[in-house]
Formats: sequence, structure tokens, C-alpha cells
Amino acid sequence: MTSTHRLARALATAACTGLALFGATAGAQAVRQQSSQSWSGSVASIAEQLGVKLTPSHADRFDVGINFTATLADTEKIAKLGLRGLHPGARVTAIRVAPDRMRVEVDEMDPVPLTKKATLRIDEHGQVSAQ
Repeated sequence: MTSTHRLARALATAACTGLALFGATAGAQAVRQQSSQSWSGSVASIAEQLGVKLTPSHADRFDVGINFTATLADTEKIAKLGLRGLHPGARVTAIRVAPDRMRVEVDEMDPVPLTKKATLRIDEHGQVSAQ
């Protein structure tokens, strides 16, 4: 191999290594910045906004990946978030799927079997709203 080929190979290797390191650093900074802007609060705060009564065993923090199950108590609160026509006592399951989003599913058996689902937004202050 000639010295020109060795030099070209060394430069290509250095460029790839530099790009990989830059990408890893930029990705880590983006994750750090996003997580610092997202709300990290309590399950109880979210439950109150949804109008549900929590089951005894639930997590304290509502971080990404955490879910909880509850019973619908205040139908007006959940109706304001786009889940209308539900009755007290329905089972409500919520999971935080992203720093600014949660997925809610409501199942009821009485008066008729019914399931409603919605993806809701969580702002940086922990306020829940319809998308």
C-alpha cells in the first residue's frame, strides 16, 4: 500500500471517529435538554386532573414508562379532556409514553361495554390537556 493510500485511510478513519463522537455528544445533550424541560411529578397530581380515584398500589412518580390503574370518580374532568359519555366506576389505565404525552384508556361494563382511548399532552408544569 502506498503512503498516499495510508494517509487517505487514516484521514477517513479519523473523520468517521470524529463524526461518531460528535453524534454521541450531541445526542446526549439533546436528551439532557429534553429531560430537563419535561415535567416529573406525581401520579396523584395526574389522577386528580383526570378525576379518578387511585388504587392502593401505585407508583409515586409519573415518569416515562410508568402506568397506573384507577377508578373514574369525576366524569366531568375526564370529559373536558375528550373522553365523553363515561360513567363513574369505569376502570381508567394511564401510561406516560413520552416526556410530554400520556395514553389513557377507559373501560366500563355498565350500562354497556365501552372502551375509550386518548393520547393527552402533559406540559412542563404538569398540566394535562387534550392534544
